[in-house]
This record gives sequence, C-alpha cells and structure tokens, in this order.
Amino acid sequence: MSVLFRACRISIIFLSCLFFLSCGGKKAADYDYTIALDPLWYSLEMPSREADLTAFTTELIFEIGKVEKVSIGVYQRSWSNLIYALQENECDAICSTMQPYLFYEKLYNFSKLFLMTGPVLVIPYNAKVQSLDKMGGKTIAIQRESNGAIILEKYPQIIQRTYDSIYQALTDITQGVLDGAIVDILSAEAYTQDIFQGQLKIATPPLTQEGVRLLAMKDHTPELIKIFDRGLARLKENGKYSELAKKWKVAEPIK
Repeated sequence: MSVLFRACRISIIFLSCLFFLSCGGKKAADYDYTIALDPLWYSLEMPSREADLTAFTTELIFEIGKVEKVSIGVYQRSWSNLIYALQENECDAICSTMQPYLFYEKLYNFSKLFLMTGPVLVIPYNAKVQSLDKMGGKTIAIQRESNGAIILEKYPQIIQRTYDSIYQALTDITQGVLDGAIVDILSAEAYTQDIFQGQLKIATPPLTQEGVRLLAMKDHTPELIKIFDRGLARLKENGKYSELAKKWKVAEPIK
C-alpha cells in the first residue's frame, strides 16, 4: 500500500468522522445520552491511528446504543476541553485514558476498558516465545520515552536497545538484528496486519492495563456506565466487538 494511498485513506476516514461527530443532524437534547471524544486522541500520542480510533469508537458506541435501545450522540471536543465539558454537564460522559485509581474513583464513574493501548512484545512470525520470561539473553527494542524500560526492569537478563522509530525497530527484527520489540498494541496491530504481515506477530497480551474507558461524573447519569458496560458485554458475546476490532485494527480487551 503506497504512502500516498494510506494518507488519502486516513484523511477520508478522519474527515468523515469529523462530519459525523460535529454535523450529525441532531442536537444534544435529541439524544438519551451524549458522549464527547477528542478526535485527535492527543493523550495517546499515536500519530496515524487517530482516524481509525475515532471510527472504531464511534461505531462501537452506535452499536451499544442499538443493542441497549437507547440513543447516544457522539460529539467532538478538544483534549483540553473534555474534562471541562464533563464537569459543566455539556455531555454525559467522555472517552478518556484516565485510569480508575482510588483518588479518581471518588470523583468519577469508570466504564470497563473498551480499547487497549498498552505495550506488547512483537517477535518474528515463526518464533515460539509467548512471554518475556523466555527472552533472557535476547535483544529487545524499546521506544525512547516510553515505559518499555520500566517493564523490562523485571527482566534483567534481557538486553535493551533504544529506538526512536517503531518502524525501524520492527524492520531490524525481520533482518535478525533484534529478537523482539516492546511496542504499543495499536501500532503493533497495524504493522503486523499490514507492512509486516507474515513476518512479525504479537507474542503477548498488553503488558499494562492502559486504555480508553468512558468517564462520567459520580453524581451524573450513573446508569449510562451500566448501560455501556452491559452493551459492551453483549457485543463481545455476539461477535460484533471482534468484527469492529478487526475492521479498525485495534486490540480486544483481555477477558
């Protein structure tokens, strides 16, 4: 797939999502619930995946609304304005990477994780390794300024090599320079299903519980989180979640 074609595809998807989010033809009052998201996914810092993540999340919320028989409007907000919009009741929930630590749980209600973003181990396609425990003496790439070094602290026998480019690290695995790489699941899914299909694979589940959840104020529409979690469970049971995950190349949460 050419770089130009990929760029055009991303632009088309992204602009379509923006149109849907901002010009859906209905006002907030016309929906049972409203959810806001940042279509640029600034907090994830994963350039080139924004359009896919927006499309996946929008379709997922739409399908949850269908299966739960409620109408849910999805609107765009800048990353810096999401919490403000939530606190001012401009929306009922937001899509957030905030994790449900005890301090935050006193202020907000969290949904189940619906999009995983944590790091995974990527290795050659024919390798048999299924955990970092089996990588002693091997050379593993980590991305600069990522949490890869923290993860590998538990595995002192692994040789670390720092890279600025995920693509270069994955290329070096295919050339035998590296034995593997710690890469965020979204990038890993995209690369192993496209450029490096049949050459590289994901060996482990996400190594952290980082990801995206719905976030709602503690005292505002608590039923929305219950509706969302119930609908999410139903979509996993009927296969629709897997269908969307494969369509947009995202990882399914661990059961």
